Parts: sequence; C-alpha cells; structure tokens
Amino acid sequence: MKQTDDIKTVKQEGAAKTEDLAPEEIFSNIITSLDKGSKIAIIMQDNPDPDALGSACGISYLIKKISSGHSVQIIHGGDVSHPQNRTMVNLLNIDLKRVNGSYNFSEFNLIIFVDVASSGQKNLQTIEVKPNIIIDHHEDNPNGDFLLKDIRAVGATATIVADYIFKLGYEFSEESEDDVLAASALFYGIENDTGNLVSENTKQIDIDYFLRLLKYMDMNIITNVRDYPIPRYFFELEEVANKNRQIEGSVLVTGLEFLKPERRDGIPYIADKFLRMEGIETVIAFAIIGEDLIASLRTTNKAINLNAVCHGIFGETYSGAKQGAGGAKVPLGLMAPQNNDKEVQTLVWEAVSHKLKADILNKIAGK
Repeated sequence: MKQTDDIKTVKQEGAAKTEDLAPEEIFSNIITSLDKGSKIAIIMQDNPDPDALGSACGISYLIKKISSGHSVQIIHGGDVSHPQNRTMVNLLNIDLKRVNGSYNFSEFNLIIFVDVASSGQKNLQTIEVKPNIIIDHHEDNPNGDFLLKDIRAVGATATIVADYIFKLGYEFSEESEDDVLAASALFYGIENDTGNLVSENTKQIDIDYFLRLLKYMDMNIITNVRDYPIPRYFFELEEVANKNRQIEGSVLVTGLEFLKPERRDGIPYIADKFLRMEGIETVIAFAIIGEDLIASLRTTNKAINLNAVCHGIFGETYSGAKQGAGGAKVPLGLMAPQNNDKEVQTLVWEAVSHKLKADILNKIAGK
C-alpha cells in the first residue's frame, strides 16, 4: 500500500544521498544517525487538536522504538483550551511543554514539525524555528532544505505516523501500556480529523490504519474523550452567536465579541454547531482575543475552496484551511483595544465586525 503519489517532497540531505528511500526509512536513518542522548523537539501548532496530539504521541513513541537513548519533548506555543483536547492530554498522559516566542531551541539536536509545516505564521505564529523534518497533511508546502518533508493529501497526519510505525515493522502490544496509549492517540487523531472517516478528505489509507489501530486502542479512554464534559460557557456563547449571526443564502457569519484566551475553543465549537443548521453550508465564527482576531471557518459546499477564501479574507500569512475546515489568527495592530474600557471595546468590535462580515459575505455569498 505505497502512497508515494501523495508525497509532495521526500528527500535526504548530506553525504548519505544514495538511491531513493521511502519516507519512513529516511526517518529511521535520521534517528539512528543521532548521537546517543540527543535531544529531539516535536513541535505542533499553537493550539494543538487531536490529530496534532495523536501524531506527536505517535512520533515520540516511534523515536523511542528506533532508539531508546534519546530525549524527546513535545512542544506547543499556545493553549490547549478545548475541553476535549484537555481530556485527551490527561487521559493519554501526554507530556507537553508550552514555550513562548523567545524560547531558545539550540539545545535540540533535531526539530520535527507534526501536523504543521510553517512557523511564524498561520497556525504556528508563536514559534519561529526552522524544522529538520516536516510531517503534515495540510495545504502548505514551504520551501527549504529539510532532512525530510512528507506532506500528503490524506485525512490525518496521524495516518502518516501510523504508516511509518507499521512499515518499519513495529507492532503494538495490548499488554504494554505505552503501546496502548500511543495506539489510542493515533486512532483518535484519525477519527477526529476525518470526521469518523466520512469527511471529504478521507482516503483509503486513513480507513486502513483506523481499522488496524482499532484492536490496540483503549475503548474506555476513547469513549471518555468523545464524551468530554461541555463547559457551561459554551452554551452562553451560543446565545451571543445567535444574537450576532447574519445569514445570506447558505452562508452564516457570526461574532462572539471579546473572549478570554482560555475560551478560544468556543469559536470552532460554534462554527461546527451552526454548520448543522438546516439550509446552512458555510459558517464563519470569529472573536477578538487579546490583540488578535481569531476565526473558524467550516463548509460542506464542495465548490468553495476554503483555503483560497481564508487567504483572500485574512491573508495567506495568518490563515489556512484543509478540505471543509479552516482558521485564522490576525493581529489587530492599532485596532487592538489597549485596555478594558467598555466604550473603546464596543467601538472596536463594531468596526471589526462590520468590516469582516461585509468582506466575508462579499467573498463567499457575492453580497
């Protein structure tokens, strides 16, 4: 089940250049070539979702299988604010380290990006560092000399990581807690990012590894992650979203006004929920958090190129999308309210909301 047609770039740099190797072989060679005790950073997007978390867990697990003498740290720059993602981190014992933009990565011998390809922009804005390895499935293909760049048009990055593990000959054991946790993380990453295998971007390889991981994962953990407790403020945000919503044809736009950083994940929650409204095919939900405008975009309309829509409205540097789902984080600059003065906040919100709704409806609905 070789997927080389989906691999945009896979190359190995340096003296070891010989015949073409499969990406998992290149990855294994890189890890085994490191000195014992090397430090490896696995970097995810600022606000990691289940696919990012599952992929990072899987890569960490694989590194330890290839060579147990290395130190591995999973890193992100923002918040794990969605209650489902926090539940996943807690139940799967995922050891995360949050860093800021001034963090010095010079202590690491190898830097791996998973479920993200570019730093300093889009969904990884808080960290600027050049990766040695990129493993991702989003519509982003940065230029540069990388030891390995494996970007595939599949449903989940966790699928690519599972592909590495199984093709390198490693099998999970139901008797090992570490194996079960890693398999569960990868399983849920695939399930979540493919919409339980029914989203438009799901490929056969996603289905194959989902089924293969099924017998190793812990159903108790997965059930608890699926049935995470919904915070009360999510229901409060629904009231705000309904009050501020504007509908043109099958497009719904709504603003959630000013949110605290820890409530950031109410935005995609509202976007997902409103997409289920009868007659609605496209939803854009947005809010102001700190000095940034944060937006989540969802669509079931196959005629809409959501990545192009994101770039057209929010700019390529600050936004991106895969099939059916997108997001943006745009600095407000001088428009950002510098204090909690209610009058100033109201003026800023009215100006930003009015312009953004007009831009969105003009871009998508042609109004």
